Amino acid sequence: MTDKANDIVWAADAVAAYQRRCGTNDEHAIADPICDLGHLVEERDLDFLAEVQRGIGHKAEHHSRDRDDLGREAAVEIPIKPR
Repeated sequence: MTDKANDIVWAADAVAAYQRRCGTNDEHAIADPICDLGHLVEERDLDFLAEVQRGIGHKAEHHSRDRDDLGREAAVEIPIKPR
């Protein structure tokens, strides 16, 4: 199994465990744990947005290994809309 395939399996296991524990439906199965990780990050006195940026950077590394280079100038903007 490739590293990417292993990563997908581990992520799917984590999401399934979260859903069992919290009763989260499929619609919120990714967003809710991300939000809760934000709470955990703040509890540990870390910067949530910096951790998100680092995680996105790790994902970009996968693209470059797959020869789908995002380029050095790649950026992510996340607009936050009030509810």
